[in-house]
Amino acid sequence: MAMSMKQVGARHMSSAVEIMEWSNKMDLIAYGTEKGEVVVQRLNWQKIVTFPPPADDVKVRGLSWQHDETIVAVGYSNGQVSLLDVEREESVSNFHCNEDIKNVYFSKSVKVSDYRQIYRNSAEITHDFFLPDLPQLSSLGVSSKTQEHKSFAKGTPCFLVVILKSGKVLLFLLGALKAGSIDMSQHVSFPDELEVYDVRISGDFDAMYALLRDGMQLKILHFKNAVLKEYISPMMQMAQHCANILETKNYINNTLQCMLEAWETVLLEMDNKLTNYANKRTEGSLSADFLELLVFGYATHEIEEFLMQDLTEKGVKKLQNSVDLSYSTIQSLVSKPLQMAGVNMFYFLNTIKGLSRISQYFDPLVVSSAADIAIRQCGAFLMKILEVQQVIDQSVNDMKLFFCWLCVVIVRLHQQDITEDMTQLSMEDTIYLAEYLNSFEDSVVENDDGSVTIRKFNLEKVGQYLEDKPLQQIPKTDMHHLWKKLLDENECLRNSALLYPHEKNLSLTQQRDKLFDAIDIVFQKTNESITSGFELDASFLCSTFNDSTDTSYEFIKTSYLVCDNKKIDLMAVTVGWNDCLILAFDSKFTQMQTFRLQTLPGLFTKELSNGLECLKFVDLKFYNDDVISLLLANEGNDKMQSFFVQFPLDQTKSKTFLQTMPQNINIGDISTHSIFDIIDSSCFKGMDSTCTLLSVSGCRKVASILSDKRKKMIIFEMEIEDDDDEIEMSQNSMLDISKESTVS
Repeated sequence: MAMSMKQVGARHMSSAVEIMEWSNKMDLIAYGTEKGEVVVQRLNWQKIVTFPPPADDVKVRGLSWQHDETIVAVGYSNGQVSLLDVEREESVSNFHCNEDIKNVYFSKSVKVSDYRQIYRNSAEITHDFFLPDLPQLSSLGVSSKTQEHKSFAKGTPCFLVVILKSGKVLLFLLGALKAGSIDMSQHVSFPDELEVYDVRISGDFDAMYALLRDGMQLKILHFKNAVLKEYISPMMQMAQHCANILETKNYINNTLQCMLEAWETVLLEMDNKLTNYANKRTEGSLSADFLELLVFGYATHEIEEFLMQDLTEKGVKKLQNSVDLSYSTIQSLVSKPLQMAGVNMFYFLNTIKGLSRISQYFDPLVVSSAADIAIRQCGAFLMKILEVQQVIDQSVNDMKLFFCWLCVVIVRLHQQDITEDMTQLSMEDTIYLAEYLNSFEDSVVENDDGSVTIRKFNLEKVGQYLEDKPLQQIPKTDMHHLWKKLLDENECLRNSALLYPHEKNLSLTQQRDKLFDAIDIVFQKTNESITSGFELDASFLCSTFNDSTDTSYEFIKTSYLVCDNKKIDLMAVTVGWNDCLILAFDSKFTQMQTFRLQTLPGLFTKELSNGLECLKFVDLKFYNDDVISLLLANEGNDKMQSFFVQFPLDQTKSKTFLQTMPQNINIGDISTHSIFDIIDSSCFKGMDSTCTLLSVSGCRKVASILSDKRKKMIIFEMEIEDDDDEIEMSQNSMLDISKESTVS
């Protein structure tokens, strides 16, 4: 009996749709447009969110829903992969592959309970028990929405697979931990004529299937990997900590960006008030003018004009308030968010160091020495944060003293009385201020392009910590400090690995970069171990193209489905316009069932009509374990007509070809079976227009088809009762849809 379906709506889209996929959790469909946008809408056409493209002229290459989650993975033509949270309407993670992307997808979910090892404690306490939540940056006076703290998308455990057009395949566990890679060009005979169509992880996570073109041959390669399955539970531990670390890294970057913005406010105020005067003075005379004014009370004509006309007492107080506010913002960012993030990072790295000592489970995944180096760099980063706090405190006092003195000087120059609220300098303050004014000499800063910039009025010392350059002014240390004397007198203690290094010449930004580089090395072992574990153990020849003029290889459609209940992996591949291979691999990869379906009439096919005489494949997708959805077209008439078919897989059981594996097999020569000899012509549902793309979901019992050059989307409800009133829509209903299309 034919599976029933009902058209529930059709609309013309504002731009052509390139790719679409249904969620298996909710009645939501995500699709990418020709403009590079990713749109998520409901079954009733209500738009939930629209994510803009990351850059101009960027296309959506791949799109996939995370199993039972609201996360959508999107791959773009510029090499960027984004994890988009539909519920929160934001991007929670981005990374770049530096190459054009072929496709991205989430694997089926990993049932951690099936792989739980004996070292795991079911009652183990997570980091949330020890570490408080990081404060929101917006609560500290940061108004920029981009600086909001975003939690990393953890969700259901699964693999994120990124397929690059160059033939490389990248695996990420939880979308965070690099979990191996394969370069397909190293496993083919003609790497210059390589094109990868699809790569899928097996249902047991111990192998991968790759569909590719090697020269003039269409092949399926099977790669086994014992590391993936054997160490998947320890990998889950590593991936969770990796996700926490990536989240903390993003938080540190956002905090430093907020500090940089606050410091630029200070720098802008300084430039507006002081730089014009500094540019008029010759080299070395700037400090001399201010020292002469402080020590002898004598003001040159230039500095007197600057203080009385350009700066004024009101301008000094306004500048002081602006600088105080900016320093207060920087101080609040350093003292709490940045320091807490550094402590959190220290905790995560120590946890990984502890895991590395369980060599029986984590030896292939992490090196203890790499974790030790990362912890030392994290300690150095925390010391640099404390150093910045001290410099900020000192700069606040320096600025307060300098501006108070300037206010007194300006009042005296106006020959006015000094009020009681104006602070008088003590002898110690005068000596300290003299040393401070002596540091006004020009500071030469080297730029990235090799040029130099002379910074006038070198008043503050905080900004140098936020630049990717060595410090220009290193804070002075107390020569009589007992700890410093102890280190100077004991070289063995000074060079001990038990002490975290204090790299005085590095800025805070440089110290952060060293920490991040050390963290990247910690997770390299996992990626290298899994990558080296991939071994090619079988190759299947699906089809051979005649010559370069044979363009049938330009049309390759494939679909893949893991059937947990049947313990098989299903794969469907078109081998030309009229033939399709349906393959079923058992979970142990010992047997393969092959069936070849043809859309042309067979020897015993009865006479066909209604445009079914000459059909070709347009698209195909597995609907569920028992049905594959086919989108067909007929070019025999003046106008192409499309057909939608729900093809039952159980009808092929008696006609499948069983083969033993693993071995190299030519499956392109097996006998074909006409679709008309298996199902009745009533199973072909004719479409009103030319259709080009198909998306189905057996969980949600829906299907969507694109027509009219992919600018019209038609949505069907599947598996309904076979009632003519429901299958055929009334004229009034079609009129309503037409009105909706016009309005949209």
